[in-house]
This record gives sequence, C-alpha cells and structure tokens, in this order.
Amino acid sequence: MTVLILRMKSSKTYQVISIGWAVAAVLLLASCATTTSQTHLAIRQFAPPAPPPEPPRLLLDTPPLLAANHLPVLDPALALVYPTPLARESNTLRRQGRLNPARLMAEFQAQEWDSWKQTLASAPQQTEELMLEEVLQLTIPEDSAIPRELYKVLLMTESDLPLMLNERVLRYVNYFLGRGQRTLRESLRRAGAYQPMISRVLAEEGVPQELIYLVQAESGFRAKARSPKAATGMWQFVSFRGKQYGLNQTRHVDERLDPEKATRAAARHLADLYASLGDWYLAMAAYNCGPLCVQRAVERTGFADYWEQVKRGALPRETSNYVPAILAMALLGKNAETFGLDDIVPEQPIHYDSVPTYARINLDLIADVTGSTLARLKELNPALLSTATPDSPYTLRLPRGTGSQFEAEIAKVPEAGRASWRRHLVRESETVAQIAARYRVRPQDLTAVNQIGAEGPAAGERLNVPVPLRLPKPEPVLRAGGMHYTVREGDTLGAIARRQRVTVAQLQHWNQMTGTKLRAGQSLQVQAPLGRQPAAPVRRQVASNSGQTTPHPAN
Repeated sequence: MTVLILRMKSSKTYQVISIGWAVAAVLLLASCATTTSQTHLAIRQFAPPAPPPEPPRLLLDTPPLLAANHLPVLDPALALVYPTPLARESNTLRRQGRLNPARLMAEFQAQEWDSWKQTLASAPQQTEELMLEEVLQLTIPEDSAIPRELYKVLLMTESDLPLMLNERVLRYVNYFLGRGQRTLRESLRRAGAYQPMISRVLAEEGVPQELIYLVQAESGFRAKARSPKAATGMWQFVSFRGKQYGLNQTRHVDERLDPEKATRAAARHLADLYASLGDWYLAMAAYNCGPLCVQRAVERTGFADYWEQVKRGALPRETSNYVPAILAMALLGKNAETFGLDDIVPEQPIHYDSVPTYARINLDLIADVTGSTLARLKELNPALLSTATPDSPYTLRLPRGTGSQFEAEIAKVPEAGRASWRRHLVRESETVAQIAARYRVRPQDLTAVNQIGAEGPAAGERLNVPVPLRLPKPEPVLRAGGMHYTVREGDTLGAIARRQRVTVAQLQHWNQMTGTKLRAGQSLQVQAPLGRQPAAPVRRQVASNSGQTTPHPAN
C-alpha cells in the first residue's frame, strides 16, 4: 500500500498513515496544532543568518508536485483556482538535475552565511522609488467581499501558477481596484516595454509565465529600481545573490540592472527555490525574504504550506503580504477587460540588437556610428555605470537594426582611440576648422588622422575625430570614519544638512541618493571632504595675560 510519511510536531516522531486517510490527518493536525506551546517568532527580512548546520535538515525529504494539485486546503471555505497542466516544469527541473532539495538548501545556507560576512556592493546611483514598498509593509484594511459574478470570473482564470482565492488575496484585489489602482495601472503600462522579453526568458527556463507579476511587486518594471536594503534592478537582487547567479558587479557595470540577464537569473533562482521547497508559493516567499527564512518557518511550524505559515505569523509582514499582492495582480491582469483595465496603453516593447564588446568604447562614439543618441544608449544599457563599455567582455545593446552598421563603422576607428575618439558625418560646406572647433581638437590633427587633402572633406564623408581622453575631475576624498545619523519623523535632507554643517549634495553623494525623500529610521552616513575639519564646538573669548582676547574652545 502507498504510504505518506508525516512529521508530527508535538511528539517529534514520524507516523505512517495510509494514503486514504492523508487528508483527514492533515486536517486533524491543523486543528490540534494549537496545543503546542512553541512560540512562533517572525524572522526579520535582512537579519544576518545563523551559520549553516551540518548537515542541513529539511522537513520534506523530497518536494511534492504542484501545490494546487497535491497540498490539502486546510480551510474548506477557501476556493482554489486550479492551474492548467504544468508537468513540463517538474520534468524540466528533473532533467536539469535540480530536484535535489538537500543539496540546494545546503548551497543556499553556505552562500548566504558567507555573504553576510561581506559588505554588500551597490550601484553608485540611487534610482527610482519602489512602487509597492510601502504597500507590502501595511495591513490592507479593504473588505474581501466581491460580487458573485466577478468571483466566478476570477475562479475561472487559467494559469500555469496556482492562484488561490482567499480573504487575503481578495482584499488585495479590492485594494488594486480602489486606492491602489493608480499604482497597478502605472506598472501595467510600464510592463509593455519588457513583457515580450520576460515572457520569452521564463518560457526558456521552464517556469510559470505568471512569475512576471513578481516584477510588478518588486520594482513596478523599473530597470534601475533600488531598495533601501541595496537590492537593485528590476528583479531586486542584492549583491551576493546576483553574483551567485552570474550577475557581474564592477566599477563600470552592474548586471543586476540588465533587464534580460536579471530576468534569466531570477527565473533560475525561482526554479531552484521551487526544487528545494516543493511549492511555488513558498518559492515566491523565499524570493522575498530568503530561503533560510522560509525553511526555518517550515521547521518551526511543521507545515510546508505558505498560508499556514502566514496564519501562524511565522513569516515577516512584508512576505505575508507579498504573495497575496502578486496573486491579486495576476488575477486582475489576466482579466483586464472584466475589471476595466483594458484601456491601459502599454509602453512599446524594447527591441534591440546585441553585440559583444571586449574593451572600452565611449557611448558618444557608439551613438555617432549607429545614428542613435547618448540617452537612448543609456536606456538600452542600464547596467553601464559610466559613459563607456567596460574593459571586460560586455553585451552591448543597440537600437534594433543597427548592429551590423555598428560593427562596420567601429572597425574604421583605431582600437587605441575608441575610448575617446568620435566619428563625424561631414555636412554640406563644413570645413576642417569648423569640425575641429566643434570637438575642441587641432585642425592639423584632424587632417593628419583622416589624410584630408587640400580640397577638404566631402559632404557625406565620415571622419575620425581624435578627441583626447579627458579624465573626469576626481571626486573629493572622504575622511575615513564619520558618523551615522538616524532619520527621525519630520526630518528633511536640508534640515539634516544644516544641523550637520554639510551640504545637501554631500549627503546625497555619501549615501548614493539622487532625490531628497527620506523615511523614519533610515541611516544616513555623514562625513566630510578631506582637508575640511568638522565644525568646532561653540567658542568663547577669554582674556590672556597680555590683555588680548584669544579664542578658546568650550569644554
């Protein structure tokens, strides 16, 4: 007879129950769980993890298949929208050798522990604000009631991902149809630019298409989004997790900001989380708060079930809101016409050519040879942190249809000059002197490089312009040490700058900020440029023996 092994939390023993009584046993376990005296503590999202145990212990020896088909619904009043068949996922994961939960969790634990002993790297610019950051921290007060005809529409939604309809999810449905509709509509509009690429990558990696709604919750489809915890990019990778999945981070490039590379890394990370935890809801929760946080919640509660962990307060508040918000957005996005969201005009999809580069090429030169603009190239290459490609291998994104033109034109520029030279298209009646003045080079250098004769350049001819490499002015060297200021309710950046006797620009530079928005509890680094002494204490004047007044610092 087929058997099911369950771990009974109260006695710490294992019992064997026939499969015919499995569902009844789980329901009985849920009703009796209140007798345990264990207190369930929520783990803070970014608390340093404990060292990995040896060996790592999992509640489930092997992950179950899709939760929608195999996990019991503990509350019979909850309706579950069953997914369309998705056997290809588990088959894909099995073929890729990812269905080894013990090995995966051991890797997660070891890597996460090592990473917390290092300083998190971060992109040097603070970028767009996260759209749902505050929403996920709040308890949504909206009613969960919904008209019966709309409920039926939601219930009939087809999805590769299990879509639960319960009180928490329906509250978020009502929230996004009311107070949060502006946020939802804006993110759905922005999604148009990246949806084709994300859909293609998710399909290639064999994970549910509905995982695209994680991007809505993480960043609102903003390629340069950055959280206060230094999670960066559309998929909000922290430094160590990005490196774990091959996203390079240097002074010149941060691939967490590359939408396509970050999407592929996120899809593989989610597939690994599903393989180790056996449930897409738990995998999504682990994506938000970390795999160790979810694993420990499973071990404490004895339930490999996301909703049971939420009910018992075993997960951080943001994670408890994270999955319901994503499911609500997925349900509304898949039924846009029914809920009046079909009038949203999505952004045009971003299409591009990709060419490999291996050395520094300044973006102005790339714009010259492709007929593009610097702003457009920066939009297509958000991972670039400077105005040139890096010295290491890099995949350069170019406007669609310009890849061949770039390769043909760049070959006409000497490799030694590509970091600073320009490529100029001569206009009618334009002289060497005029071109030289425009780029601030000597006419004789322009003539020599292009071997221009006495007749001058012809209209329509392209010239190499030997612009010298002009190094940027060095930024002020910051004094080691400094202090940290904790933002209080009502503080502004200007007020803090005045109190600390520094400038707003300095505070923004030290803390990698571009805006002035603050939140209570935020920690700001306050330093001073080298050579400038901190403001001295209030001085008083004291008389010397000679009768002259000399400054004397206060004690």
